Amino acid sequence: MKIYPHLSTERLANVYLVTDDEGTGLIVDPAHIDKEIIEHIESCCRNLAAVLITHRHVTHTEGLGTLTKIYSVDIYAASDEINGIKCRRISDGSRLRIGNLDIEAISVPGHSMDSLVYRINGGALFTGDTLLSGSIATTHSHIEKELLVHSICTRLLTLPDTAIIYPGHGALSKLRIEKMFNHDLLESAEWDTRSLKARI
Repeated sequence: MKIYPHLSTERLANVYLVTDDEGTGLIVDPAHIDKEIIEHIESCCRNLAAVLITHRHVTHTEGLGTLTKIYSVDIYAASDEINGIKCRRISDGSRLRIGNLDIEAISVPGHSMDSLVYRINGGALFTGDTLLSGSIATTHSHIEKELLVHSICTRLLTLPDTAIIYPGHGALSKLRIEKMFNHDLLESAEWDTRSLKARI
């Protein structure tokens, strides 16, 4: 598996091209499709087969229209449609096989109720806005923040420490690093309790 990060300067969001060893590929969160990412797809990918949407916010989906005009792709999301474009609806625990890529969808609500994290080939986590390097996503209320922290603690932090985080914004990270240094998680009473139990 190869992963090519691309920064969308229009939205200051990360777009990821993921390919298997035979050149079948997918895009995670087409924030904005520009000439650079098209050239990247054409040079690295023999067959662009799918798009994975972590959540429907326009910051991460604006490029869907452009992408679907150029490529015939299946779009996977927690919604039936995004920006008027039909999607294949998936939910927590859904598993996909695209080329030689094994994909698991993990529901992590809080930032939005449709937020999904994609775990690809076991060790790569495409987290959208849910878990970022050093922080977590913004929320509209204290209750939603508690839901997000709970979702991260129970759904993501239980995965192997070596998992690499590919967030929707900012730098890459590792799950172990976020457990140790993520400011928002360290402030959380739930994470403090879980950490204490882990040390006993």
